[in-house]
Amino acid sequence: MLFSTPPLTDDDRAVLAAIDAHREAMRYSLSAPHRWVGTLARQQRARDTVGSNSIEGIHVSREQALAIRADSADLVEVDEDWLAVRGYSDAMTYARIMADEGRDLTLPDLLALHFMTTAHDLGQRPGRLRLTDIYVQQEGSGRTVYTGPAPEEVDGLLDELLSSLASNSPDEHPLVSAAMAHLNLVMIHPFSDGNGRMSRILQSWRLYLDRLAEAAFVSVEEYLGRNTEAYYAVLAEVGAGRWAPERDASPWLEFMLTAHYRQAMTIRRRIDVMEQVARRVDELIDTLALPERAAAPLEFVLTDWRLTNALYRDAAGVTRPTASRDLNLLTKAGVLVREGDKRGAAYSPSAELQQWVELTRRSARQRFDVAADPYRSLRRGRKL
Repeated sequence: MLFSTPPLTDDDRAVLAAIDAHREAMRYSLSAPHRWVGTLARQQRARDTVGSNSIEGIHVSREQALAIRADSADLVEVDEDWLAVRGYSDAMTYARIMADEGRDLTLPDLLALHFMTTAHDLGQRPGRLRLTDIYVQQEGSGRTVYTGPAPEEVDGLLDELLSSLASNSPDEHPLVSAAMAHLNLVMIHPFSDGNGRMSRILQSWRLYLDRLAEAAFVSVEEYLGRNTEAYYAVLAEVGAGRWAPERDASPWLEFMLTAHYRQAMTIRRRIDVMEQVARRVDELIDTLALPERAAAPLEFVLTDWRLTNALYRDAAGVTRPTASRDLNLLTKAGVLVREGDKRGAAYSPSAELQQWVELTRRSARQRFDVAADPYRSLRRGRKL
């Protein structure tokens, strides 16, 4: 027996409809072959990587995650965190490939994903199911807050979960089925380690399976990384300390749909800013006779990313000397301001550009409230 999908309430349906409307607007903006779409997608993959891994205490910067996702080991220091994030990134890419092929997920697939995610620590039995009881303990106090099902139950529960995904009803909204897949896998806790990351990978795979054009932009990994305490709290509420699939999963579904709603608002805000940034970058290149290859790096720095020689050459696809020459040119042209020396140098927008960026962001913040609680709004009689 697994946690069953709770009957959708009128509020659930209203929130899903609002999310779909935001996704449709995103799809329209992202469908055109604009250069900035690639920049935004790379940024979002890095943010998702940071968010999902931070929940497990694995911390890298956005810029480090960007380099890892780009397989640019020469741009960052390779350490234990790098290996963990690299493995997670590989697993997420593999999940996307499997979903694109449209085939059902099997237990060997799940074990392969787990191996990629945890292979940096062989002591955690990468690619193998746990053989012992498992207890989730509260950090600090050491108090047991959740006890998973017995190890002899794990095989059968995973078979049931994978079968349910293979026979998923076409009438069930993909966000709902993806959320329930996440809940069931994390509650089964089939592995010695990596259960949270695996559950979030499975959720993303379920979204990719529906071939959502904007799937890379509607993952809630970034949101969960920013709201880890609330994430753990709702899991504790639904789980009640032990494997109890008969319990009501409604609080989990409301939490997840709220996460998707807020993340959709966040992405729409970023699209709004990026569209204006891209236009401003094109104007700068034209009026100042700057090299066109500087466009993507400038989009990064004008959307609050730390621009270094490493990020410049990765975004522009150039060598270190070319990146250095371009950065010097952009500095002399008054577009960028250099901070620091030699390899530690970083670049930020000029004061004039920084002021323009802040005005652009302020306008986007007014249009898209990323903290809005859709359920609270509905309960107060407001429309979404």
